[in-house]
Amino acid sequence: MKVSDTRKLPRRAVDVTVMGLGCAQMGNLYRVTPYEESKGAFDKAWESGMRYFDTAPFYGYTRSERRLGTMVTEHD
Repeated sequence: MKVSDTRKLPRRAVDVTVMGLGCAQMGNLYRVTPYEESKGAFDKAWESGMRYFDTAPFYGYTRSERRLGTMVTEHD
């Protein structure tokens, strides 16, 4: 299995990579994480072909979502 392998979500018209990156720490959930550190993790995941990123509004009061949005936009 490769990181970039995809599967179709049940009852959805979308494919996601079989592996994903949990983004709780991008929102400083357990400790303060500099943007550059978060971006480094994201860049490695993106370069490997990963396209599934798990985030939620309570990860740093939307910090994780905002950071991830910026990072995805830079690669789009």
